[in-house]
Amino acid sequence: MTGEEGKSPTLADMDPRLHQFLDVWRAARGNSVLPLRKAFDPTSVPTLLSNIYIYRFHADVGDYICELAGEQVNDAYGRVVKGETLLQIVGPSDHPVIMQRWANILSIPCIHYGTANETLSNTRMRQAERLLLPFVSVAGGVADTIIGVGLYSSRRKFPDQPPLMPSDIVQIPCSEI
Repeated sequence: MTGEEGKSPTLADMDPRLHQFLDVWRAARGNSVLPLRKAFDPTSVPTLLSNIYIYRFHADVGDYICELAGEQVNDAYGRVVKGETLLQIVGPSDHPVIMQRWANILSIPCIHYGTANETLSNTRMRQAERLLLPFVSVAGGVADTIIGVGLYSSRRKFPDQPPLMPSDIVQIPCSEI
């Protein structure tokens, strides 16, 4: 499922809990391409609450700010990340790649699914499986919010963090979902 196998992941590869999360997002949007943020109820998938994070793009900052991070997300990063910018959370080497990916999520708009081996904290390598979904904060507005679910499992520590690879992700336009 990672780029190591030479193929991009597909939605068929997703953990069943992520399929359930995607179904809740689909229901929240109704006949629209994107749901309003307030129409989405993450408590309808209670087993994932500790794995959810929400970021909103702030044009004045030029970056995303984490508005919510569940316990598993904070544990994966080794600290509480709520209130931090994406740059502060992921660091300068991965920030441009993630900014481009997230810009696509909001501008196309599309859903984003991927897996990767990565060092999220200084202590351990993690296998991360993620589903990111776009929202609009106000009716008639532009997509400005990303809600994500991160499923993390510990892996042995590798000497070097592998770079973020396009083969680790798939982005599918919301109009096709």
